[in-house]
Parts: sequence; C-alpha cells; structure tokens
Amino acid sequence: MNKASLCVSGPYTHENLAIFFLHRPDEIDGSRYISLNEALEKKQVLVHETGTVGQLETENLSETIDVFIQAGDVLKGGRQDRTLGIDFIVPARSGRIPVPTFCVESGRWHKRRAEDAALFATSPHSMHAKSMRLAAKRAFDQGAVWRGVAESQESLGAALDKSVLSAASPTSYQLSVEDPDLEKKRGDYSQKLGRLPEGASDVVGYAFYVNGERNSVDIYASTILFQQLWEKLLNVAILEAISARNGKAVALDTSNVETWLSQAVEAEPRDKKDAPPRTLFETKSYQTGVVFETFDHAIGDHTALHTSIISK
Repeated sequence: MNKASLCVSGPYTHENLAIFFLHRPDEIDGSRYISLNEALEKKQVLVHETGTVGQLETENLSETIDVFIQAGDVLKGGRQDRTLGIDFIVPARSGRIPVPTFCVESGRWHKRRAEDAALFATSPHSMHAKSMRLAAKRAFDQGAVWRGVAESQESLGAALDKSVLSAASPTSYQLSVEDPDLEKKRGDYSQKLGRLPEGASDVVGYAFYVNGERNSVDIYASTILFQQLWEKLLNVAILEAISARNGKAVALDTSNVETWLSQAVEAEPRDKKDAPPRTLFETKSYQTGVVFETFDHAIGDHTALHTSIISK
C-alpha cells in the first residue's frame, strides 16, 4: 500500500456517518477503464449465467476500454443474484472469460419477473456490511455470505422498523436494498453527501466512520476510476450507517484517518493470487484490519489499481 503523497480532507457528516476524502495526483491514466455499471448501461459488456453458482462468464465487447469490476458489485438477474469476492479486470475484446462469484440470494434458481435468466443487469449497490465483504474477500465462504445477507436484511429492517424482505424473493439482498422506505432514508444521506467530490481533480479515495468507529477505506490509482465508482462507494457507507441505527456522530479530524492509514501500511502479506487474464490480488493483515490490493498486470505489479481497507 502506497500512503505517500496522500492528503486527507474532511470530515463531511450526516447523522452518524463521517466521510473523509483522500487526495493525490493520478498514478495511472484512468481513462483506460470503465466501471461495470457504466459498461452494462452502454452495452459494452455482457455477464452470462453459466448454471454454476460460483462462476459466471463475462465478455467485454469494447475495442479499446477495459472493464473494472469491483469486489462486492451486485449482479442482478440470472438464476440467482450474484456478487464478486475479488476485483476483476476484463480486457477489451476479451471474449467470454470465467469470473468467480458468490450468490447473494438463496433458493431461487429460475427466471424472476421480467428479468433475463441468461444475462445480468446493473445495480447501483455493492455488498455493504463488513461481515459480507470479509466473508467474500477474505474467507471465500459462500455460507458466510448468505449469513451476512440475512444479518444485513435483519439490521436494515430493524432500523426501519419493518421487514425489507421482498415477496418476489425474500432471500435477495438486491431486492431488500431496493425497499422504497430504505431508498428514501438513503436519499437523505445521499442528498447531503453525494455531490461533494464533483469536479475535484485529485480525489482518489475515501474513508468512512460509522458512530465514530472505523469502517472502510478505498483508494484508487486515478481520480477517474474513483469518480466512476463513487455512487456505489457512498451507498456502502450509507447502508452501513443506517444499519447502525440510533448512533450519533462522534468528533473526528484528519489525524484519525492518518493514523488509520499509517497502521494499514504496516500490514503483513498473507495471500497473493492471480485471476487470469490480467488481475493480481493480494491480502494483507494488521492488528485491527485487513488490506486488499488489486493490480493489473498490464500496468505493472507495483502500482495498486485499488486498495481496500476494512476495519475488523
């Protein structure tokens, strides 16, 4: 993890959520990548159902742009909603290549409503709960992901004093976070915080705290990539804050984040794996958290495309 030249601004707060932004010059040309959401909306990528829970196939139709799929991205449709446990780069003109996935919906194995059972659609959401993210990214445990989904549904329901389970598929994480009352509550946070990084030329990441406690940090090698992913990143923070109901903001300043980053820099390597054709990801641990770093072989294995820090 490269902490050099990172500057911290903030906090920016709403109720029990505090966000800080991380600034530095770009390390790469981020225009070579497009987010999964944007690629799906522009029909530049297809994600195919394979009939195997733990694997889908993706196909980048673009001639020039690589698709960046972020761990936790929710894929809606197919025979079951899925998510990825790792970041994954899909090169331009890729053809169909396998992508490792987890199910974030249990029981369903058929077409739902008017959705396509063979292909997946975009979602503005990623898995928000730390337990879910760590189950997928560190433990690679499908059972733990399902338990995380159920716990998330329960905590969100308790925060709203109602059930967020959908009649169309009670186990679907995606349908739960589409609950109208939850969307309204989420919108209150988003209205206050969503536009903060607009127009910023050097914001490459963010850190957030819920009820004054460390939650997560995400850092990218370019501002463009961060800006493409900001909506999903903010939704993760907001849903974590809503889940921690009845909490209050706690006074924080940039020194809190700087200390957090300094501790994460000392993380010890635990695991390094390739995800062909171009992705390398490494897991590191320190006393109070886990660091996940993603590298693109096409730009070298010394500059992390994405660094994710999750506090235990």
